[in-house]
Amino acid sequence: MEKIKRISVYLCAVALVIVDQVIKMAVINNIKDTSITIIKGILSFTYCENKGVAFSFGAGHVPVFIAVNLIIICGLTVYYERNKTEFKSVISKIFFTMVIAGGASNLIDRIVRGFVVDFIDVSELFNFAIFNVADIFIVVGIIGLALNFIFQEIKVSKK
Repeated sequence: MEKIKRISVYLCAVALVIVDQVIKMAVINNIKDTSITIIKGILSFTYCENKGVAFSFGAGHVPVFIAVNLIIICGLTVYYERNKTEFKSVISKIFFTMVIAGGASNLIDRIVRGFVVDFIDVSELFNFAIFNVADIFIVVGIIGLALNFIFQEIKVSKK
């Protein structure tokens, strides 16, 4: 039963990667040369080629980012497999799945295209970098895992 649960985590990650890649293909095919306002002054879809990492930092070093991305995904996967007891709750598995899927989808972009496709633009509201769904998976997953582990530690220390 435990093996089925672990496999389902990876299958869900693959499904999230497929969803993200389909969305990115739709963006490439439909808004590459334009911007679409979704909510005026708040949200637009604007095609952007991110040749670096967060906030386009380190543009031009794609091979390094591919290697680092692979190391992080493999490291997280090994950690997950070796520390199954820390991932007892469904919510921790969901957050882990989100991190792996987001990282894998952005890795696919770097390998296939040489850049990550970004398109979610909230810069009018927050003066923030353009990002994508995979980035949301990564950020929400990391924050969720951190909070989950913190609350898990608090619960254990109270016993």
